[in-house]
Amino acid sequence: MSDVSSTSSGMTGAGGGSLLRITGMSTGLDVDAMVKKMMTAEQTKLDKAKQDQQTMQWKQEAYQDIIKDVKDLQSSFFDSGSSDKNILSSTNFAPFTVSGVAGATVDTSVATFTPGVGAQTGKYTIKVDKLAAGAGVSNTVNTSITATPPSTKATLATKLTDIDTSLTGNIQLVLNVNGGTSNITVSLNNTGTSTLGDLVNAINNQGSGSVKASFSELTGKFKLNTATAGESTSLIIKSGTAAKLSSVIGFTAANNGTTTTADWTVSKTSTDTAAGTIETGQNAIVRITPPGGTEVTLTDKTSNNFTIDGMNYILSSESTATVNVGSDTTKVYDKIKGFIDKYNTIVDKIQTDLTEKKSSSYKPLTDAQKESMSSSQITAWETKAKVGILRNDSNLQKMLTDLRSAFTTAVSNTGFSMGKYSSNSIGLDTSDDYAKPGHIDIVDSSKLKAAISSNSNQILKMFTNVSAATDGSTTYSSSTTQYKEDGIFTRIKSILQTNVGYTNTTLNTAILTAYANKQYDYSSTGISGKNTIPDQLYKQELMIKKITTSMSTKQEQYYKKFSQLETAMTTLNAQQSQLSSLTG
Repeated sequence: MSDVSSTSSGMTGAGGGSLLRITGMSTGLDVDAMVKKMMTAEQTKLDKAKQDQQTMQWKQEAYQDIIKDVKDLQSSFFDSGSSDKNILSSTNFAPFTVSGVAGATVDTSVATFTPGVGAQTGKYTIKVDKLAAGAGVSNTVNTSITATPPSTKATLATKLTDIDTSLTGNIQLVLNVNGGTSNITVSLNNTGTSTLGDLVNAINNQGSGSVKASFSELTGKFKLNTATAGESTSLIIKSGTAAKLSSVIGFTAANNGTTTTADWTVSKTSTDTAAGTIETGQNAIVRITPPGGTEVTLTDKTSNNFTIDGMNYILSSESTATVNVGSDTTKVYDKIKGFIDKYNTIVDKIQTDLTEKKSSSYKPLTDAQKESMSSSQITAWETKAKVGILRNDSNLQKMLTDLRSAFTTAVSNTGFSMGKYSSNSIGLDTSDDYAKPGHIDIVDSSKLKAAISSNSNQILKMFTNVSAATDGSTTYSSSTTQYKEDGIFTRIKSILQTNVGYTNTTLNTAILTAYANKQYDYSSTGISGKNTIPDQLYKQELMIKKITTSMSTKQEQYYKKFSQLETAMTTLNAQQSQLSSLTG
């Protein structure tokens, strides 16, 4: 026997991969076939290892598919960045509509009305006498332009040196906001090209959100104010501020009655004067007439966005606005139903995965089996082979049990419960179908709508309450006070976070995501991990490599033995030929 090639790419059966052998020339034996049969036990072991690996990969894919569905549920109903996608937002439990008076459209130029839980139906009127404002100063910039030819009005694109030729170099604005313990220093290094817009951006970007600057190209006014509003706000332009900024923000060293640079204060009690207009902080002053009530004057609101008796007001201008608030239980009902429908789709799918029986007749195909099948046949086979891949999975069973408990455990001090027949039922119950123990049914929509209409506060609490209790427990279960006081959807949010992580994140630190995606083990033995699916796949890959190496060695040994037999037969044949020639 002679080897024509010495390059091997691994063991794939008789022939040693890409190794080309010419055998049986002297013995007449089919060596390749014989070696293949002798390697049957080892090939079976390799096929089994690869089948186990494929099963693990399918399980990982099934897990990732479930995680994707659960993350979709999170992003649809637990996105705190959007009230419409956050079912825990109280606005989703406010059964109201807002319309204009006498068929008119709603005018939001004065105020925006958003009724929440606790609001009343009927006509609301608000008269805005003053908007809440922060302390600051405004200054008309357009009269100071020194450009040649001179401009008639400044714009955001106007160079600072066109406003005042001395506005170059490192320009600093040192501020103290609302009596804070530390000052804010805004710096702008003007090499001659910086604009009024650059100054506005520098103040807004470097002001830590506590001050805001703006410029109106219509009026030519530059404004600098505290971000918060109310009578208690104050803004101090500190010593160290570039005096040359006076042409923009309207202050000079002499504003505070001195001839030297000193602090310059804008507050409710300030006596400083300014070249610009001082704007002291003020509370909003509004008069509100609720449905069926009398006008009430409010003077204590330090923001233009506030909520009273369930109605949220956002003030925009000093005038009067009126709206009608009507009842709309359907909106709240549809939101709850929308969640339950999507929730049921996911838990039913998981329950099916947990209870599907796996057929021993369908295992992952070996490479040899695939060679004799068409693509459609392979797909059909593998579809059946994947059935039951998650049967009795402990992680998924635990999550479904926890989710079911979130619904069935009564929420403290709400007066409502699950179930069909109790007097305080809201028309929700677990499914009668024993095959769907996690499924939630709306068994009586009229009860749910009635509860939403007449007890919206309690419905809000039952679904969205967040407990203030701190039990000191590291577990979150129905035995803790926190769990009992949390609303149903609050519990579900916590359970989902435990299993797949926070909404709109992909970190593999939760139970399901870590098990499906995180590899802990990189050891040479593959036995030091946490038995996640990636750990199991890694261990299996090491095993396959070990089996493949062993097979290659054993196969080579068989071929060497047949080679020795071939050599002996060649020698024997030569001797027989020589004897024959001597004897004639």
